[in-house]
Amino acid sequence: MTKAMKKVTCLACVAVMGLGAAMFAACDDQGGNTPGGDTNREVEELYISGSSSVAPLMEKLASVYESFNPYVDITVQTSDSGTGVADAIAGKNDFGMASRAIKDSEIEQGVTSKQIAIDGVALVVNPDADLDDVTSDQVYQLYANGTAIGAITNAISREDGSGTRDAFDSLIKSAAGDELGDLLTFNACVTIQQSTGGVKEVIATAGTTNTIGYISMGSIDDTVKTVKFEGVEATAENVKNGSYTLSRPFNIVYKSEDDLSEAAKLFIDFIMSDAGQLIAENAGYISVSDSL
Repeated sequence: MTKAMKKVTCLACVAVMGLGAAMFAACDDQGGNTPGGDTNREVEELYISGSSSVAPLMEKLASVYESFNPYVDITVQTSDSGTGVADAIAGKNDFGMASRAIKDSEIEQGVTSKQIAIDGVALVVNPDADLDDVTSDQVYQLYANGTAIGAITNAISREDGSGTRDAFDSLIKSAAGDELGDLLTFNACVTIQQSTGGVKEVIATAGTTNTIGYISMGSIDDTVKTVKFEGVEATAENVKNGSYTLSRPFNIVYKSEDDLSEAAKLFIDFIMSDAGQLIAENAGYISVSDSL
């Protein structure tokens, strides 16, 4: 185990034990059972749905939290940002996950949000592809007009409702300053995938060296190769220092603090603690904590 991981584990233990103690005390105040009393205490369930980009981080956070807190069971359901927010508005989840900023029209429907991390959007190709660097205009021209980037003639985008697509469409611009998101349709060379995993699966297929796509930086592994954007590598450090400009917020969405269960409130506290934020950093994301 690395020093960083030991620090995460130690901090997580302290944080979750402290939060767990607060939960037990709250339950006891309300006439509930504590671990030292009735062992038939009911497990509290949290349901979290939404962004397939946020989901891997949320699953890591949930796994650590559950390992120190046997009275909470957290389910993470993957879909997209739009669905996660819609579920929160409809009261179908405890938290929605969104890999984009929350829209004014969504806030007007009674939800609030909290930013839990920052993520880069990485342009990816097959490991055997002969492409190492692209400009914003090159990417725009491929998606808009089918203009090849060397041997790259095909592109992948995400479905409507994807927070990663919202970020990508707003950040990719032509040399004239036109946003990709202002297009009514993409060129015929662009295909749509419904998840981060779907993009990676196509890109990683043997022999697919003519296709480019984009995924969450936290989902990068050795099945794909990242491409520099405007000469800058897609790394957490470069997102943090501002030199890599393809980035977006990771948010959780919910009705209001008053509507949250005690278990939900304590899970938020854990996510925003140093332990939770170190988990985010070790997973390849950027912390929103001022103390790290």
